[in-house]
Amino acid sequence: MSTENTDNHINEEKVTSAKVEENLCFISVRLTINLLIHVLIFLIVFICLWFACSTEINLFNLHIILCVLGYQFFMCHGTLVMSQYNAWTMFVTRRYKKHLHWVLQVLAFALVTTGTVFVILQKDTHFTSIHGILGLAALVLAFVSLLNGILVMFSHKVSSSAIGMFWIKFFHYLSGIASILVGTGSLCAAFNYNSFKTWTGEGDGFILTLMVLTCLFSVLITLDFWIATGIKFRTRSK
Repeated sequence: MSTENTDNHINEEKVTSAKVEENLCFISVRLTINLLIHVLIFLIVFICLWFACSTEINLFNLHIILCVLGYQFFMCHGTLVMSQYNAWTMFVTRRYKKHLHWVLQVLAFALVTTGTVFVILQKDTHFTSIHGILGLAALVLAFVSLLNGILVMFSHKVSSSAIGMFWIKFFHYLSGIASILVGTGSLCAAFNYNSFKTWTGEGDGFILTLMVLTCLFSVLITLDFWIATGIKFRTRSK
């Protein structure tokens, strides 16, 4: 083997090794982010359910239970299942991930709708606070995402053009993520209620920490989803 061929072979090995290390680093980061998201979801949902179950169960407490489970648990997990590096669906085929996605999202929408109805029955005035307004907006966005999701399922029949199919999917993704983020804003506003502050027995620092952690996992879900979606669109365009 000539010196030139040997040098080329060594250079190719270095490039391949660098690509492998870069890929492993990328996978490690994605897995770490996913683990952090799951821990934060469990923590926030647990605290909210603990608060709701600390007194007698009435319509208001059922509103908390159903909406927290709907937005912060099922809707978030329904989004996470589409990620290649989601811990509990890593070895599930994409076909079954899609089934899990729509089942979890439909369940989430049913829970938040029921929870919203319960609080309407409980109170005389509705959607006047920041929490209520954001909650209503999140519900509307969830409904829009659900309708878009149905269009996505039949997008090959609705639109024969690749551009049309892209926009149908894009608006489904956008409205779904927007629903999670607006729902997060609604929950953060609820953390500021005196009843919750009194129950925690902690100061404003603890409430601010809960808000930051809730926003953190919501933003990380959004980031992870758009990374996965960007890779998918980029791969299909090649």
